[in-house]
Formats: sequence, structure tokens, C-alpha cells
Amino acid sequence: MNRASLLLPAALLAACSTPAPYVTTVGALHPGATLAVRVGSGVVNAYQPAQNQARDLFTVSATALARGTPPPAPRLHAAPLGVVVRAPYAYQALLVRVPDGVNLVIDSQRGNVNVTDISGNVRVAARRGNVDIKIPGYAQAAVGDGNLSVMMGAIQWPGTLHFVAARGDVELWIEARAAFGVHLHTDNGVLFTDFGLRGTANGSAETIDGIVNGNAAQRIDVETRDGAIRLLRLQPQP
Repeated sequence: MNRASLLLPAALLAACSTPAPYVTTVGALHPGATLAVRVGSGVVNAYQPAQNQARDLFTVSATALARGTPPPAPRLHAAPLGVVVRAPYAYQALLVRVPDGVNLVIDSQRGNVNVTDISGNVRVAARRGNVDIKIPGYAQAAVGDGNLSVMMGAIQWPGTLHFVAARGDVELWIEARAAFGVHLHTDNGVLFTDFGLRGTANGSAETIDGIVNGNAAQRIDVETRDGAIRLLRLQPQP
């Protein structure tokens, strides 16, 4: 049985002056599947399904730039793990709604990426643009030029989670009860953490290696070539 089923895209024509999407595609994905989005240029905003939407449905909506002819619509095709969305052109924005339990992978060449409150796990690679992730699960992310901010609620994750920024700051919020080994390093910047870890400095470079809450079976690795790193406690809600 296919894990993904696609519905035909619905073209939504809108006046150039309105920010409404000009094309929207809706389909279904089962928990455990992966929705992969590859975008050339434009802001990507990812959320859970809309309040009136079935929880197994995904949505991909494209908004065109204010001037010029809208680019071709994003192309979708089924893949072994789920669905791949290819949007290699310049868009103003892509709105992506991710079904419950579905993992999200985003590969962006240019533009900010924002992921909020989806229930699956997330992996983001952004060549140029800021990345902001706030999810109850776990994430990994790499940024070329831009800042990276991640707030994740997972206490357990497989292996090592990697967070990288070539030129930009990294802020990472981890659930205070999580137990993990950690490596933080910046070639040119400062490190700060409220997990009670101490580091070393060598010129403009700083490094912290340590263990949080007595367990090194799972790890977090954070690196930036030119920027600051902040590793902060995320306190559980009462």
C-alpha cells in the first residue's frame, strides 16, 4: 500500500496585489512518512494542519513575488518514504502544513525557514537565510549564512544531533531533563550555556565538551565558524 496519496493541485488565481497563494496542493501522508521540500528561493513556513483540516492531510501553497509572472507550481511526487516537493524557482513564500506524525525535511537555497509545532521530527539545510524551529520532537539543522534558533522538547533522540552555522549565531533550547553528551565549538565567537558546563579558549576559538544529567549515549554537536553559540535549558511546563 502506498504511504502517500496525492490529490491534483488546485490553481488559485489571485490579483498581483494580494498575498494569497496562486497554487495549492493537498494530499495525504501516514504517520512515520517523510515530507521533503526543496526550494530555490523564498520564505518557507511550516505548521501542523489547519484547525478544520484532517490530521493526515498535508498542504503546499505557493505565493508569487509581487512583480513578474508567477513561476511554475511546485512539483510533487511520491517517494519510498513519503512525498518530495520540488520548488526550484523564486517564490515569495511557501506554506507547508505537515500531518501528525510526519517528519519534515527542508532544503533551501535562499530564504528564511520557520517550522512551528509540527509533531514529527525536522531536518533543515539552508544555504542563505535564518532558520527558526520550535517543535515538541527533535531536530537537526545546518545554515550557511544566517542565524539558527532551535527549541525542541524531546528528551530522547537517536545518536548525535548536529547543528551547524558557517556564518551566524546558534541558539539551542534543550529540555532540562534530557541526558546527553555535548560538544560546542566556535572558531570565532563566544559560548554560553546554563547547563553548568565549562569550556576552554584558544585565541578567538572556544570549545565546551561535557555530559549533561549523567548520560552520553545520545549527543548534541554544535559548531559555527563565525558566530556565538548559546545552549539553554527549556523548562518543562507544569
